[in-house]
Amino acid sequence: MKYNIAVCREDDERYPNELRNLKGMPSLLYYKGNIEIINQHKNIAAIGSRTLSEQGSKLAYRTGIKIAEEGFNLVNGLALGCDTLALKGALSVNGKCVVFLPCGLDRILPASNQKLAEEILEKGGCLLSEYPEKTAVQKYRYVERDRLQSGISQGVIVIEAEQNSGTMHTADFAMRQYKRLACYAYSLLQMSSGNQYLENTGKSTVLHDETGLAAFLDNIKQSQSYEQMKLQF
Repeated sequence: MKYNIAVCREDDERYPNELRNLKGMPSLLYYKGNIEIINQHKNIAAIGSRTLSEQGSKLAYRTGIKIAEEGFNLVNGLALGCDTLALKGALSVNGKCVVFLPCGLDRILPASNQKLAEEILEKGGCLLSEYPEKTAVQKYRYVERDRLQSGISQGVIVIEAEQNSGTMHTADFAMRQYKRLACYAYSLLQMSSGNQYLENTGKSTVLHDETGLAAFLDNIKQSQSYEQMKLQF
């Protein structure tokens, strides 16, 4: 991959603003691509399981398109399944994507998404990691990566996930970080015990269709506009 690995420290203005407000965030990030988009636009994490239903596949792709069309960066971890399809949806309309990896940026995981990672960079997106080159993936690093996916985002959307999937780590971090959280209604999907759990917590906006998704995204936009107005007075 032609993009060189660069370093962004906590005192750099390009360091993600959302991470500055959270405890336990890395003091520096390694990145490839255009890190500046993270603070220039709002970020929405679209996540889910590697194994998903036909309906989940369609929702993942369409969700990626909608997030990009509304001017958000799409955030996730480049995993197979929901993550990959959401990224492809966003890229299909030239959206910007931000991906966190659980290893050094000298490698791409999964290796089968090498071309997808290259397309993300070619279309003005960014790959990030808190780990230096040659850091191998370990199971616990997936969980550490999950806190950054939610941490960097103004909203997190769970597309389809079983309750024992890694996706639920990101959803749990989102709740702890007081991020806006949404999930598709479990009744729409087949592998969705995680969605059902989130519905039952009462802490997640339940999406039934694209209209609900649009309203969730618009709420984040409106909230940000209000915060900017408060800062001006």
